[in-house]
Amino acid sequence: MAEILDFQWYKDTGEVKSPEEVEQAVVDAMPDLEEIATVMTMSSDELFVELLARVEYDESLRKDISTSTLIQELTNRALHMELLCEVATQLNE
Repeated sequence: MAEILDFQWYKDTGEVKSPEEVEQAVVDAMPDLEEIATVMTMSSDELFVELLARVEYDESLRKDISTSTLIQELTNRALHMELLCEVATQLNE
């Protein structure tokens, strides 16, 4: 009997997987997606305070979020703010 393959997954990633394998990969990634969603709903002040608590006091208010995710979100926000300031400066000229 022939195996069913997920061609969309192959098209996107170049890997051959069955629909069950793709579904399992999605289920395995869910904790990461929940972590990212949590960080995205936090204010910049909350992110700074959490990172400061980890760096200065070796404490965490939110143990469910990795430090790398905090840093990534703060970096993304800083880059967006920098881009916005650059565009606004160009509009003023």
